[in-house]
Amino acid sequence: MPYHSLREFIERLESEGELIRIKERVSPILDITEITDRVSKQPCGGKALLFENVTGSTMPVLINAFGSNKRMCLALGVDSIESIAQDIDRYLKIAPPESLIDKIKMLPMLFEASHFPPKLV
Repeated sequence: MPYHSLREFIERLESEGELIRIKERVSPILDITEITDRVSKQPCGGKALLFENVTGSTMPVLINAFGSNKRMCLALGVDSIESIAQDIDRYLKIAPPESLIDKIKMLPMLFEASHFPPKLV
């Protein structure tokens, strides 16, 4: 798992220059959507936005965190989104083992698959 918390992911976005912090008070009704619309239409999906002072809320709002290929790769801890599709394809095309040797050859793949289910933290 690349990140243990959303806060850790936000710190990574900031260190990569992929985050804009907006400290001014904004309305959740129209301001956030208008700003996000403008930013997300920029080349390569714009930047992720962290609204830190939202009217009527004590929580910040993170938007457009996955709005670019680069940020999706950062979130998933991969170099390319295509590598995930290739991994999924590899698991979908597993042939049933016909011998003991085939079963033994599958052990590393099964060990890797044992890490797929979500874990309660």
